[in-house]
Amino acid sequence: MKKVLFILLLFIVSCNSKKENIVKIGYIGEFDIDIWEYVSNEMKEQNIILELIQFSDYSVINKALNGRHIDLNHFQNYDYFVNETNKNDYYLSIIDKTFIASMNMYSENLTNLSQLHLHSKIAVPKDEVNLSRALKILESIGIIKLMRKNNINYHFTTNDIVENYLQLDFEAIDANNVYSVISSVDVAFINFNLSFDVEDANILYYDDPSKYNSDMYINLMAARLEDENNSVYKTIADSYKKRIKELVESGKLQGIIINY
Repeated sequence: MKKVLFILLLFIVSCNSKKENIVKIGYIGEFDIDIWEYVSNEMKEQNIILELIQFSDYSVINKALNGRHIDLNHFQNYDYFVNETNKNDYYLSIIDKTFIASMNMYSENLTNLSQLHLHSKIAVPKDEVNLSRALKILESIGIIKLMRKNNINYHFTTNDIVENYLQLDFEAIDANNVYSVISSVDVAFINFNLSFDVEDANILYYDDPSKYNSDMYINLMAARLEDENNSVYKTIADSYKKRIKELVESGKLQGIIINY
């Protein structure tokens, strides 16, 4: 009888040691669906099951992470993360940094930057981080001039434009919806993770973050502060970065991923 009980206990311990880790991951857009499927398949070999949750609104993903509705997210750059965390008192941490991605200028109505004209309509994200970045891009190519600030972390708004050489008209829209107005404006600034929604549009300008403090715009994988040393989460991040590296080196993400 004791032998039977001992064998049963061994069986229970064995089953528990193979218990699956279920990790809920939040993301946005179509950009990395295939990448997450690759990571998911690789993680299954280690009994790590990924539950991928697609969001349609940038502003709720960190809130969902802080509120324990998801375990990890990957959609934001460092500047956005710091701004959101400080503004909302979130207890979040960076698991790993992944890559620097572009915020390109797209158009369905123009084929070249030289076609910009007086009062061209420019669609920009309205959140302070992405709006500031769009304005920095316009300044870097000589279309506007911004008021100089001593604080490198300052977020520019249209009120900081001191020279608007083409008298551009700005339309501020939720970052996740900018692509939806592309046909009614001359230029739309669209983040990398939503760029697959406008594959047929012309890219008027390929973003070069090295011209305006690229370190602020490195993307990252985030978790709650209490999980900052979670080995499972770090394994997931390593797998994601490995797949990104493979895709970049094969040329499949040209113009989207700038550095990794």
